[in-house]
Amino acid sequence: MNFLNPFWARKKIATLEADKDAHEIAHLAFEVRYGTPLFTHSIFSVAFARQAAVPSIARVLYRGGKGGIITNTKKRNNDTLLFFGEFYKHGDKNEGRQAIELLNFIHSHFPITNEENLYTLATIVCEPKRNAIFLSNKDLFTPKEFRAMYNFWKRLCVLMNIHSIPESEAAMYQWYEDFERKNYGYSDEGKKVVEALAAEFAERWYPRFMHYHGTQYYYSLFDDFLLQTLHIPKPHFIYRYAVKGYMWFQLRILFQILPDPSDRNVLDYYTVDYPDYHISKVGPFPAKTKP
Repeated sequence: MNFLNPFWARKKIATLEADKDAHEIAHLAFEVRYGTPLFTHSIFSVAFARQAAVPSIARVLYRGGKGGIITNTKKRNNDTLLFFGEFYKHGDKNEGRQAIELLNFIHSHFPITNEENLYTLATIVCEPKRNAIFLSNKDLFTPKEFRAMYNFWKRLCVLMNIHSIPESEAAMYQWYEDFERKNYGYSDEGKKVVEALAAEFAERWYPRFMHYHGTQYYYSLFDDFLLQTLHIPKPHFIYRYAVKGYMWFQLRILFQILPDPSDRNVLDYYTVDYPDYHISKVGPFPAKTKP
């Protein structure tokens, strides 16, 4: 925390341009302003659940019950967050490109279409905005910040060889919602993936005796469309209103009045599975088989 300049991140963003400084704005707006362990894990876990609501993606994730999201859910989540941490920290610099090359190598082993890859990236761009509005009726980002997020991830999409990217942040958001309306559907694989995510969320953030409550708090982050698609019963209103009340307080009051925290990165929280952490060690394959 900078006591001489308590709102340093917001002031820095005000001096930057969304097209020219997309990486720096994305880092400041997402990681520094909101990047607590609970927030980052929650929003990426919801994005993961949205991907599992697409049956073709769910099959790749589940892989007959042998996918990492089932066999070691916590590590699989941490691995995903580590990749995003590398991207937010390094952007398209050499270290960021190494992480992209590794992710491309991992994805090359699975039948993932360009449209599915684009949707996965769109969840990272759009879901923080949509989920914040759903839970607190307040956008997480300013228009400048959301445009910067779009520009930042668009650049990474290009480096991941993903094409047919919508031409603006508004177009991507619309494409994101249209894709879900066209492609969402129930599958046993998708439901099992999301049940594993719910169990891991509860285990990570709640004591054992609160396991059920933890899963219900997680499901309370879902909108009705996602719950209905996955055939998950709507949580009792007590859980839903507790989550909405907490998020309303966080986004509308706490994050607005508290000083900006010191510079931080997603990588700070999720390297527990790798005592000698390096991105080359991350993923489902032995390091010696990686590029």
